[in-house]
Amino acid sequence: MYASEFSCEYSFDELSIRLCDRWETGLLLYGRAELTSAGADYEDEFYVSAIRLDGGARLARPNASNNAGGFESELFRRIASVIEDDKTHAGRHAAELFAIELEQSRETDHDQDQKIKQERNLELLVASH
Repeated sequence: MYASEFSCEYSFDELSIRLCDRWETGLLLYGRAELTSAGADYEDEFYVSAIRLDGGARLARPNASNNAGGFESELFRRIASVIEDDKTHAGRHAAELFAIELEQSRETDHDQDQKIKQERNLELLVASH
């Protein structure tokens, strides 16, 4: 069973990004990233769909209509690339969090499906008497 619209929030502290082909530790970022299911073909994978920095700035994922190539778009790309990369500490942590949250969501969905089936069976039993 696949949760098509699943997403969860990942908090990051002291996230460093790559600048000038090296990890820049003079610029540390704090905030939250929305991790969203990548789709049925990539069942347990995610992408960063939105970022909110602790100072209040909201960064939208660049797309065809929102791809001005400005600073915010580039900042989003650089933060997302760290979080989506399982070779980084933040990326491994985000992947672990996403896997746990997705599994819990699936268990909840399965429990909900079971309760609905039980209720329908009970309704059918009552209706037949």
